Amino acid sequence: MGRSALVAFVTSVATTLVVFAALTAADGRGLLAFLHGTRGDVEVPSINGLSVEQARDLLRARDLLLTLQAERPDTVPAGKVAGQTPLGGSRAARGTAIQAFVSTGAAAVIIPTLAGARPDDAVEQLRNRKLAAGHRREEPSETVEAGLVLGTDPPAGRSVVPDAEVTLIISTGRALKPIPKVLGMRLSKAKKVLEEAGFKVGTTRTGSSDNYDDEVTIKQDPADSTPAALGTAVNLVIND
Repeated sequence: MGRSALVAFVTSVATTLVVFAALTAADGRGLLAFLHGTRGDVEVPSINGLSVEQARDLLRARDLLLTLQAERPDTVPAGKVAGQTPLGGSRAARGTAIQAFVSTGAAAVIIPTLAGARPDDAVEQLRNRKLAAGHRREEPSETVEAGLVLGTDPPAGRSVVPDAEVTLIISTGRALKPIPKVLGMRLSKAKKVLEEAGFKVGTTRTGSSDNYDDEVTIKQDPADSTPAALGTAVNLVIND
């Protein structure tokens, strides 16, 4: 082999080695990923339901970045990822920023005003708002008819999470209280006693009884100890 041929051979080998080393370095940096059929992209993992820190670590392991977008209400627990772009399972170039939407929790539901409604209608209204009708309890009311909804617990206007349990308070009508005894009292005193107890004097008329002094009450209707709603009128008979 002549000198010129030997020089050409050595030069060729040296060039090949240099090129091979350069290609190896480039491949190690992912610059030649297209030669492996991946075109430098990776599969985007699903990060839904993960915390921001977990999502960032998972994406970093695949040479992807995380970008947080505006928070939004969702059924996913607050603070967890509730959506992403691009979607999990798709492919993206290394270094791509994956947009994540963070959940603020379920959207609040406002308890409606149900006072005066029939219980069945109230239950239906609660269901329409994705609320659950809980136990019922009874309370007297001076304004709401017996058998109708007096209110709720929590009260109307309160913000609660979906599927929250709401107690219906059912009116029993006016509170009943025993009527005091006013027999043997003069009209002025009977009137005072009745009014202080929450009742009032109804009609008055005269009658006669040897068992009582003159000008005192000898009969009352309703009779004493009778349970009656506050404001009930008590009719009196005064001995003449």
